[in-house]
Amino acid sequence: MKSLRTIFGLFLLAFLFLSPLYAEDLQLTSEKMRYDSETGAFAAEENVKVVRGTLTATSNNADGNMNEKKFRMIGSVHVFGTWAEEKVDMKGEVLAGEFADPQGYSFEGNVKGSWGPRTIDADRIGMKGDRFFGSNVRRYEDSREGYLLRCNSLEGTLSNGEVEDFTAVGSVYFLSRPAKGEPTEIRGQRAVYSKSRGSLVISGNVTAIQAARSLKSETIVYFPQQNRVEASGRPQLIFKLDDDKKEEKKEEKPKK
Repeated sequence: MKSLRTIFGLFLLAFLFLSPLYAEDLQLTSEKMRYDSETGAFAAEENVKVVRGTLTATSNNADGNMNEKKFRMIGSVHVFGTWAEEKVDMKGEVLAGEFADPQGYSFEGNVKGSWGPRTIDADRIGMKGDRFFGSNVRRYEDSREGYLLRCNSLEGTLSNGEVEDFTAVGSVYFLSRPAKGEPTEIRGQRAVYSKSRGSLVISGNVTAIQAARSLKSETIVYFPQQNRVEASGRPQLIFKLDDDKKEEKKEEKPKK
């Protein structure tokens, strides 16, 4: 695994789709549409479809305000197509964007889908300025980078598309599958990642499993680049013995 730098590429995807900074024109169609030129408010109803470049989004309804720079797609939202030459397929209930500084967006309502090798299953994900957040993240996985993360809540900072730091809280589960070396599985109650330190610090009744070894401690520091674990707070290391070694001696069969 290179690092956790691409861990939240999906947080950028919907933001780029709705953002006015994206160079492609946005085309909106629906069965019915209303627009108030004085207030800037608009509403689209039934079979709403938004196309921008190689991405398409559909929903039951949409509304927003051009003057206030707000936009929402509501009901059975489906974002699909390709972006950066990777297949996109994401679903949720409400996709909302705010384009006044600080710009941001949120995608909520049983958000599920994929972008290239990345998959996500969460109640809500979003960004505000350089901050990203998620709630009830049941699964965030990048099969190319070789990691999986689960937690109850998540927030952190992005810089130039890379994760600078994040904090995950509640039933944290992290699985790393490096190209070389053994997979590492870590469980705890809180995890803090720092790009500058190159470490993931997990605390709160932590258990780490690697090959035939398991480590229990109050705090564990995991270094993704080296696939190395360090423990503090009364650590306990357990080695699992091979079942075949449990029976070293067998009774000899009686001679006939």
